Amino acid sequence: MGSKTYRDAHGYLRFIDSGKLVHRWAAQKKLGRSLNPGEIVHHNNRVRTDNRFGNLRVFKSKKEHQAHHIKERWERTRRKRTLKGR
Repeated sequence: MGSKTYRDAHGYLRFIDSGKLVHRWAAQKKLGRSLNPGEIVHHNNRVRTDNRFGNLRVFKSKKEHQAHHIKERWERTRRKRTLKGR
């Protein structure tokens, strides 16, 4: 992205000229439409500066996004318990 972007206080890339979040812009390009109000763009690998199309996922709501994280945490905990039992 070079000098056209900067990293904000939360670690996300923003465009210098507009202040818009790069990952939201990239998700719109991927979808071929504007994001709807309330849609959340998630970085699959949790790296806030990795805005490749394959790393971005759009959730319809904050609630759906939170449910994803809860399920992810549960699965991670379950794998750890299963490995200990061997």
